[in-house]
Amino acid sequence: MSEKAAADAGTVAAAARIVALERAMLRLQRTNETLMDRVEHRISQEGNAFAAFQTAINLEKTVAERTAELRELNLRLERELELRRKYEAALIRAKQQAEDATRSKTRFVASASHDLRQPLNAAILYLESMSPAELDTRNAESLRGVQLALGTLNSLLGTLLDISRLDSGAIHPDPAHHRLAPMLERLAREYGSMAGSGVLRLRMVPRDAVVHTDAALLETVLRNLLSNALKYAGGGRILLAARRRGTQLRVQVSDTGPGIDAQHVSRIFEEFWRAPGAAEGAGSIGLGLSIVERISRLLETRVEVRSSLGRGSTFSLDLPAGDARQLAAPVVAALSHAPATFAGRCVALVDDNEQVLRSMERLLEGWQCRTVAGSSIEEVLTRLIDADLVPDLLLADYHLGNARTGLDALAEISVEFSGPLPAIVVSSDTSPQLTAELQQRGIPFLTKPVEVARLRALMQHLLRGW
Repeated sequence: MSEKAAADAGTVAAAARIVALERAMLRLQRTNETLMDRVEHRISQEGNAFAAFQTAINLEKTVAERTAELRELNLRLERELELRRKYEAALIRAKQQAEDATRSKTRFVASASHDLRQPLNAAILYLESMSPAELDTRNAESLRGVQLALGTLNSLLGTLLDISRLDSGAIHPDPAHHRLAPMLERLAREYGSMAGSGVLRLRMVPRDAVVHTDAALLETVLRNLLSNALKYAGGGRILLAARRRGTQLRVQVSDTGPGIDAQHVSRIFEEFWRAPGAAEGAGSIGLGLSIVERISRLLETRVEVRSSLGRGSTFSLDLPAGDARQLAAPVVAALSHAPATFAGRCVALVDDNEQVLRSMERLLEGWQCRTVAGSSIEEVLTRLIDADLVPDLLLADYHLGNARTGLDALAEISVEFSGPLPAIVVSSDTSPQLTAELQQRGIPFLTKPVEVARLRALMQHLLRGW
């Protein structure tokens, strides 16, 4: 039995013994009071002095015996209280040790994730800078295979980081009013392209539905559910749907895959649990649905599961409907007038990781950007001034070493060129504090490994009309 479990059991037992002792003490006190009353009563009524004396002696003896018993009970009570204090102290120590272990694990996972994502980001960017059109069919297929493998690795790293942050209590919902359609349409396009033509459908009624929730956490839930459907649908169809139910919106992800045996449905949200017969190559470690369940609790809802063998599965969650009058401002506006290319655009690029710097530089040059890159703020400034170039956009890593950040880069380059400068900050640091700081300043933020399509769309938006 663990120290914590033993402490819990000891505390319960000690509490029971203390209650019993307190009751016994109360009974003895009442007995003493009754006996003393009898002494006084008998003395007052006995005419015979000797009889009264004899009665007093007997009662005094009884009182002495009861007093001794009471004293013994007091000693036992003190010992039980001391034992209880020891159990409680052990319980506090065990709880503190568990919390310390969780914090240590979270720090380790965050640090390891950061270190692993740097070379992973560089590898993905190098691959994205390669054009399949320049390769023969065999090499183009190999390139696609490597891209998929790296994407799976990135997803697994993100999953481990998510579960670690959930364990440590570092994730806190920030609900706001959002239109649901843009998120669902974006997810349908993204996962539809991965699933293949006609596999994933989107159905939403009404189209202008507004939800009141934390949009980022909801998207994490839906991404995990869609990824799960893609892995296990077995070539079947997938439906992403939303509909109003009174004062709530029900969001569903359904598939026509093999389904889940009824005896296993209760276990699918357990960490690292995978259904018997699940494909080993599915790119999963059994944490996706555990993350879904935990985030759903943070959003004050729960995930309902309906599944039967051979007929597929449906995962549903109900969210409060929002108020269209309180809609949050969109982070990125529509890109209808975005430039098709970046020809002639000057991008200042700063990242203290040499691999990431060179791979991002190559990607931007492939987009016809005029790229001025450096591993420090000073290096980038010097190169811009020497080349007599004014940057149109800053792309900066957040942590630049020597206690410098991408925000410092933005401030110093803006001052040097006497004007505001559009900027994108990238980092493998996904802490809520950093995200909140950048949101407050209105600076777009991308996590490493950078999703190239999102980077391109964001650059198009920021450079529109600039």
